[in-house]
Amino acid sequence: MFNHLLVPLDGSEYSERALPYARDLAKTTGAKVSLLTDLLRYPPPHLPRAAELDEHSRRLAEEYLQDKVKSLQEEGVPSVEKIVTFGQPAESITDYARLHDVDLIVMSTHGVGATGKYAVGSIAMKILMTAPCQVFLVRVEEGHG
Repeated sequence: MFNHLLVPLDGSEYSERALPYARDLAKTTGAKVSLLTDLLRYPPPHLPRAAELDEHSRRLAEEYLQDKVKSLQEEGVPSVEKIVTFGQPAESITDYARLHDVDLIVMSTHGVGATGKYAVGSIAMKILMTAPCQVFLVRVEEGHG
């Protein structure tokens, strides 16, 4: 059914609420799980040391994702990888899904900027409209977790 799951994470507790669902799906189907964090890149004219900042951000993101990889592996998910990209989150997520034969994107309705009881975040909405595969949204509600 599913061979490759993509889980976008932005470092927030909201985005991480998708992890248990991805874990259970991967354990049930044997699917590979790719954890993806997308970072914004600042243009060099605005920051003289942009390359250093990018490298530092990439290292921090990889450390964050490595903790999630380790947790999923300890919980019985055999194939987990981490991916760090630079760009616009919705575009980076859908591009990765398209290029790597992702069957299902598992993500929260909100991430860092979670607000509103009924809203779907702008990134989630963009992914719903442009994803090359199915999207499993985990509803985020304040005070529930």
